Amino acid sequence: MDKLATLVDWSRTFHFNFLLAFSSRIMNLKVLIAEPIHRDGIEILNKHVEVIELPPKSTVDDLKKAASDVDAIISRGFIKITKEVLSSAKKLRVIVVHGVGIDHIDLEAAKQLGIKVVNTPEALTNAVAEFTVGLIFSLLKRIPQADKAVRKGEWHRKFDDLVGLDLAGKTVGIIGLGRIGSAVARMLKAFNVRLVYYSRTRKYDLEKELGIEFKPLHELLKESDIISIHATLTKETYHILSYKEFELMKEGVYIVNTARGAIIDEKALLENLKSGKIRGAALDVFEIEPLPGNSPLLGFENLILTPHLAASSLDALRRLSVEVALRTLEELGIYHQYSVEKQ
Repeated sequence: MDKLATLVDWSRTFHFNFLLAFSSRIMNLKVLIAEPIHRDGIEILNKHVEVIELPPKSTVDDLKKAASDVDAIISRGFIKITKEVLSSAKKLRVIVVHGVGIDHIDLEAAKQLGIKVVNTPEALTNAVAEFTVGLIFSLLKRIPQADKAVRKGEWHRKFDDLVGLDLAGKTVGIIGLGRIGSAVARMLKAFNVRLVYYSRTRKYDLEKELGIEFKPLHELLKESDIISIHATLTKETYHILSYKEFELMKEGVYIVNTARGAIIDEKALLENLKSGKIRGAALDVFEIEPLPGNSPLLGFENLILTPHLAASSLDALRRLSVEVALRTLEELGIYHQYSVEKQ
């Protein structure tokens, strides 16, 4: 009986794999990868569809040409997917975003053309949360400045401007308590901080779990020693922190942004960095990316700047590439025997 069951299982698996390979070849499905992803995800795709990879530093025009005959696009968000790109992609059925943000896509045009847009947020959550906490410590402990001082032979500064602050006892205000914001709160809870948050909707379950308090935005700004931004960029959150909001903040506040650059009005930020109202800030995202070489942000020592890489840990990128590949196959109607856990 066991041998018969084994034979039946083998037969089912054989026929499943045969039909999968056969149907994929007949349909001749094409997937365009607009920006580089981890090879693990590409290997999964290669077994079932034709994969086209744009080279690094490709432009919108390059994307438009390559997308004319593809069924799916995998996008990391560095190249804008405009109405012109979408209109030229006559076979395009789905755009699968490698991560969370979809603000680089003309969503209205996609909707009109019947092109589905999906994101894959789960795999990046922990990486971005860890990076955020790392930036908070780097600001408070003045780690980048200390590194530069040692390299310049300025050891004596350890008694002066390199003296930092403790995180314990501080009030941390989190703007946006979604997957990443709540993960940051969980990590910070271990450091004996007071946690407050602002979100469009209250998260009563997380309030109970994390001991975090809901505050209207103006109250959060007044009470927080550290403000960490994890909101989605929308019309409502564009420049949600501007001149009026900075006026409400404490003297010497710290700001961390690993969400989207345009949530902060950079001109208002610069003025408040100059005045000292903001003691330090850490930005992984900017209103214009890549950050221009003549940006005034580059002139501030109390500003930590990183090139939109909060999610770019090797572990997270591998997990995400697999998740993106599987989601793409699913959206194209190709069923597979893989699971994220097996990869």
